Amino acid sequence: MSRQSHFGVLILRLFPGPLSFRSSLLGKVLRIDVNRAGSDGKRYRVPPDNPFVAEPGAHPAVYAYGVRNMWRCAVDRGDPVTRRGRGRIFCGDVGQNRFEEVDIIVKGGNYGWRAKEGFECYDRKLCHNASLGDILPIYAYGHAVGKSVTGGYVYRGCESPNLNGLYIFGDFMSGRLMALQEDRKTKKWKKRDICLGNAAFCAFPGLISTYSKFIISFAEDEAGELYFLATAYPSAYAPHGSIYKFVDPSRRAPPGKCKYKPVPVKTKSKRVQFRPLAQTVLDLLKKQSEKAARKLSSATLASSPDRTSSQKGPSKKPAFPTSSRKAFQRPGVKKRARVLSPGLQGKRKLSPKPPRGRDRQSAQPRNFAL
Repeated sequence: MSRQSHFGVLILRLFPGPLSFRSSLLGKVLRIDVNRAGSDGKRYRVPPDNPFVAEPGAHPAVYAYGVRNMWRCAVDRGDPVTRRGRGRIFCGDVGQNRFEEVDIIVKGGNYGWRAKEGFECYDRKLCHNASLGDILPIYAYGHAVGKSVTGGYVYRGCESPNLNGLYIFGDFMSGRLMALQEDRKTKKWKKRDICLGNAAFCAFPGLISTYSKFIISFAEDEAGELYFLATAYPSAYAPHGSIYKFVDPSRRAPPGKCKYKPVPVKTKSKRVQFRPLAQTVLDLLKKQSEKAARKLSSATLASSPDRTSSQKGPSKKPAFPTSSRKAFQRPGVKKRARVLSPGLQGKRKLSPKPPRGRDRQSAQPRNFAL
């Protein structure tokens, strides 16, 4: 599930799901009002102008249906002067096997999954049913270009005038940055490539190493300037990444023109500490290394008794005779024994304590385990 604020109304996308069963929430775009409580005790209410509020069996929160796996939607704030395009909802919808697509979500629209994938048929029996009234995407591309679309924003900032009105998006797997430009006469959208670098570098579009490859998301600030987020590891849970800002060096706004007043943000609830449910890549690598270390330590401890017994073996069966105490002791031991008093010597002879050589051997396994 993902979400997008829409002028006080929350737009939710749930996936995947069938295209036509409007009683289910899967595969749908939902629209709810989070600023007002519902009459049934819920902390939100369903806007009364939702398209399927009066339809028997349909969930009243459904705003559109027939989507597959939308990854990032955005609401167009409109041209800063004419307000043209204001309120349009753009979404990138990740495909199944062949195509990725970009859609403009309209009230009550059916976007064709699983009948269609992009502009092509996916389920041929459903695809030829003209009564479904599928809404085609504004743009679709094959997996030779990329395999996982990341929806973006329509640029409505001030600093880069040439970007105004372009829908800028990308692909998570290929790392391509793309833009769509609307032809007002034909109502169709044309694709344009975006290159990061100078003119000489952009002459080789296959080189995209100037930024981290895996584009996770796009963002927009209060002034309408655009950013994108990318990581060097293909995961949305990568612990490290970079934020890039779109700047068009070919044409910049005049100095002092771009001014805006930040809108104060008021919170109605207490701050909730973020606790991710999923583990980051570093957490997974750390857990694997700790598991390997424990496995190595267990194998080492398991092999230590065999090594200890091999070390004790020669001392149990000395090569010299053991028939008498004097035969067992070496000359050096006799010399040290002369320093002791007769009483202590007697106790040493009667004591069952093993020779000092055994004491040294018994200490060896402790040192090995450490």
